[in-house]
Amino acid sequence: MFQVTIWSLPPLLAILVGVGSYLRIREKSRVPGQQPLLALLAAVIFWAAAQLVDASFTDQVVKVLAWNFAYVGVVLAPVMWFIFALSYTRRQMRLSRGMVNGILVLPLITICMVATNNYHHWFWSDFRLTNADGYVGITVDYGAWFYVHAVYSYGLIIGATSILAHAVSSSTESRKPVFAVIFAPLVVGIANLFYLSPWNPSPWLDLTTLGFAAGVMILDNGVLRYGVLDSLPVLRERVVEQLRDGVVVIDHQGYIVDINKSALTLFQAERETINGKNIRDFVTTVGLRDLLGRPNKKSLGVTIRDLAYDICPSVLDESDAESNVVLVFRDITDLRNTERELRDARDELRLQAHTDSLTGLNNRRFFMQRLSEEVARVRRHGSRLAVLLFDLDHFKRVNDTYGHDAGDRILQAVAGASAKVKRLTDVAARIGGEEFALLLPETDLDGATQMALRLREAIEQMRSANPEDSQIRVTASIGVAHVSQSSRDVENVLKLADEALYEAKGLGRNRVCYASP
Repeated sequence: MFQVTIWSLPPLLAILVGVGSYLRIREKSRVPGQQPLLALLAAVIFWAAAQLVDASFTDQVVKVLAWNFAYVGVVLAPVMWFIFALSYTRRQMRLSRGMVNGILVLPLITICMVATNNYHHWFWSDFRLTNADGYVGITVDYGAWFYVHAVYSYGLIIGATSILAHAVSSSTESRKPVFAVIFAPLVVGIANLFYLSPWNPSPWLDLTTLGFAAGVMILDNGVLRYGVLDSLPVLRERVVEQLRDGVVVIDHQGYIVDINKSALTLFQAERETINGKNIRDFVTTVGLRDLLGRPNKKSLGVTIRDLAYDICPSVLDESDAESNVVLVFRDITDLRNTERELRDARDELRLQAHTDSLTGLNNRRFFMQRLSEEVARVRRHGSRLAVLLFDLDHFKRVNDTYGHDAGDRILQAVAGASAKVKRLTDVAARIGGEEFALLLPETDLDGATQMALRLREAIEQMRSANPEDSQIRVTASIGVAHVSQSSRDVENVLKLADEALYEAKGLGRNRVCYASP
């Protein structure tokens, strides 16, 4: 039998409000958590519709059937609220797919318990029709499993509300969305607890759907219409997720809390498999203390798969010793390569500035610079210094007879002979056309003379690498000068060597002469 009473208004209002919100949210695009939110509203609408059928009929069979169907929405609404909270705050990565499926196990068992209650009476032990002022309702005595379902559902609602409130309060300075997120499920909870309490004067009347209608209106006015769903997570999606830099949030023990697409690509990982991973599983060359940003907050350089990255750690809450830390991974491989190329180019320019392009020996500029440094060292520390100047004898004849190409090859061969004779600490240079020099630090006159004799002999026996130069023979005249701290003319050691060189040429060439300071 059909009945029309005022008690049909609460579920009808819940249906109207739920359908309006459902249609408006479905028209939105790029709303994070849109699907579980729509599923939540669908569950509420289904629940309210079943209650409307229950309130509109007096037949026991119809009322019991509607009561059973209502529990599909009753069971799924808290689950969808929890999944919506996870989706909206981008925390799916903290729960694996198996764990999410695990959340649904108990609600599905509850639905089965409701459907088969006649066989075990675990969900409700008894129900009876009650006539109150012309309204026929159902009074239920609940069984043990109902309280298992109630505790589980309230746990999901409290957990989801806490997650949402924290996420919204961290993302906006306005208090209105935060209050809306908290009070929407609070109103539903109060309505449901009042229905279940022993102080309910009408135990056959369940105002939970009315609470849902009020909760949806609060959520709609304070969150949906306020634009929080459109702005904050989409901002995260468009900014953090689209950053070319990898962004990773870790807790105080180094476990990954959140991660963007670029970081997943960097780590070659999937969002589903990152659950339970520690940052040290991916960054092994830097200590956890540095990554946590304490006490050194400077950027850190690491290499991951031959690519260079700069890690910038930032503590989210300086006052909390266990605060999460944001790590920003910036690819600086190109910068490092550019710096290396610039450094190599600078070294090459410096080398060219100090090197004779033909022979590869040091040039006159570098030789004079080193000579000045060594003379100053003799003055300060009382060390010794010797200089060899040598000139190829009659080298003009070589160029005139065999050509300048052959002459260049001979000069290169002389440079090679000088490099073989000199010590590691000596400085060999080409200071003129066919004029060369050797700077011999910490060398006395005897040592310098012996060096000069070996050099003269090496040049005389020298052969060019080119077979066309096999008949070319060259000799060298060498001047040796030596100074120490007690010498009167330390700065003019090169001049002394030059005078000794001209003396060797005057005495017939291909010989060694030395000058006394």
